[in-house]
Amino acid sequence: MGIDWDRIEREFYQCNKCGLCLAACPVGKELLLEKYTPRGKIQLARFSRNGNLEISERLRDIFTECLLCGACTVTCPSGVSLTDLFVAMREVLTSTTGLPPNMKPAVEAIGESHNISNEDNSERDEWAEDLEELYNEVSGKDQAEVVYFVGCVASFFPMVQYIPQNVIKILDAAEVDFAVLGGKEWCCGFPLIGAGAPGDLTVVKEHNLDMVRSLGAKSVVFSCPSCYRTWREHYGPEFSLFHITEFIADLLEHGRLKLGGVEETVATYHDPCDLGRHGGVYDAPRKILQAIPGIVLKEMENNRARSTCCGGGGNLEMTDPALSRRITKKKIEETQATGADTLVTACQQCVRTIKGAVRREKINLNVFDITETVARALQV
Repeated sequence: MGIDWDRIEREFYQCNKCGLCLAACPVGKELLLEKYTPRGKIQLARFSRNGNLEISERLRDIFTECLLCGACTVTCPSGVSLTDLFVAMREVLTSTTGLPPNMKPAVEAIGESHNISNEDNSERDEWAEDLEELYNEVSGKDQAEVVYFVGCVASFFPMVQYIPQNVIKILDAAEVDFAVLGGKEWCCGFPLIGAGAPGDLTVVKEHNLDMVRSLGAKSVVFSCPSCYRTWREHYGPEFSLFHITEFIADLLEHGRLKLGGVEETVATYHDPCDLGRHGGVYDAPRKILQAIPGIVLKEMENNRARSTCCGGGGNLEMTDPALSRRITKKKIEETQATGADTLVTACQQCVRTIKGAVRREKINLNVFDITETVARALQV
């Protein structure tokens, strides 16, 4: 990818050490040591870059204790691009000291099997077993206006395989001309960037672009915010890119999708980091929920750009699962404070992280991806 060190080094000196980022950082608030805070990491990066601090596995591990959620960046009054700085440092540290041990299997799997699970990539479509007729139609197309890019997590993790099932039902109900890539889809490359090992990003990027080009598509739709973000930031402007919430909101606005009511539900919406802070998509999910009779929407104290991470970002779930769970617990407590019985989000990783914690702790809280809410309200 290439690091723009001139720009990154300007960030070092733009920080005025005010400490406002400390109050926004979920990791810093849990670990309570300066070196784990955004302010502390900036100083470690500066000393390392200036040659005053040795690059080591310990330093690498400090920078892995980060969700890359961007809460510090939107809070910073000096406009420091902290997330960019932390990603750059991960790349430097990984290239020098090697991958963090818990990240190595996922990175190697992407190179070998083209997915994070190291599964046979031809099994990417196992989520479609109950929708064989519809899936065969959309996966067998030679041409389509829209490609639905499913992503690794929703393809291989049973807990969230209902998301792509819902998406293809919704797109079909709206009579969208769309296709899916099935086993021809490769990991978008997002985990490589977070691991500080973006060397193979070009390979997966060019493959995925070629697959979409082969269908003559004009647009790509994503239910995974991290895939969406990776395409927006690294794949170039060749195609129009939409998160599924943006796409559904547009279908509703133009009368192409009809939704009925659902059983009365008090819901709160969790803004995923990669969709909200990193993608700027806040209104579309709320417009969808407000368009469904029966849903009463209550906002969390921290919402939109101030939303707190679910605990599953930045590969933290792999590098420090205990810390990830502590942060998830705080997210659930914030959800419960709204009085909502249902948490709706728009990210398969957020669903996995929060729903997994709810199940472990036997908490009475429904956790849904927004596509489930839309699918239940579909008028076909």
